[in-house]
Amino acid sequence: MVGSRKVENVRRTDMNTCRRCGKEKPKDCFYANLRKEARCKQCVSEIRKASYAANPEKQRARANRYRKANPEKVRDTKLRQAYGVGIHYFEAKLAEQGGKCAGSKDCVKAVWRGKEVSMALDHNHDTLQPRGVLCANCNRAIGLVNESPETLRNLADYLEKYQKSG
Repeated sequence: MVGSRKVENVRRTDMNTCRRCGKEKPKDCFYANLRKEARCKQCVSEIRKASYAANPEKQRARANRYRKANPEKVRDTKLRQAYGVGIHYFEAKLAEQGGKCAGSKDCVKAVWRGKEVSMALDHNHDTLQPRGVLCANCNRAIGLVNESPETLRNLADYLEKYQKSG
């Protein structure tokens, strides 16, 4: 007992009860923006899976409408999931580079499969740490040479050799 109150009567603020399954779980088991519904992530996932199974076309159309209406939010989410940084980091890095690709030093937006592709956040494939912003061509080139500076230097030497004589 604490003072004249029993400890078990003290309300725990780090726990929530799911309205669907009735289980008491830590707050991190609930989505922050769905708190008012008081359903845990597991129950929300089950509800969404059932909804998708019942009408997949409707769910795909809804997701496509959201992606089309909120491209910046989608990009921000993808950057956060992949590299732990958001769109603000990307924009700050691009501004730091003068709005140009760190590799080609050009303002380039490539077209791939008939769609304009924006610049990419380059990252170390071992650590997943972001490095800089590259155009699609430079990003692809680094990947094709397996991030090998030596291979890139050899290719540059090769190109210079044949530009002089050609």
